[in-house]
Amino acid sequence: MEAYIVAGYRTAVGKAPRGGFRFMRADDLAADVIKHLVASVPNLN
Repeated sequence: MEAYIVAGYRTAVGKAPRGGFRFMRADDLAADVIKHLVASVPNLN
């Protein structure tokens, strides 16, 4: 199995007490990033 980097996006690293992501779970945040990555690379299998 081989792995390729096809795109990259930035997201919050930590949650600040008054930050916009303070009520968002880490797995939900990661899922949103993965959905965006898959949508932005149409030839990804």
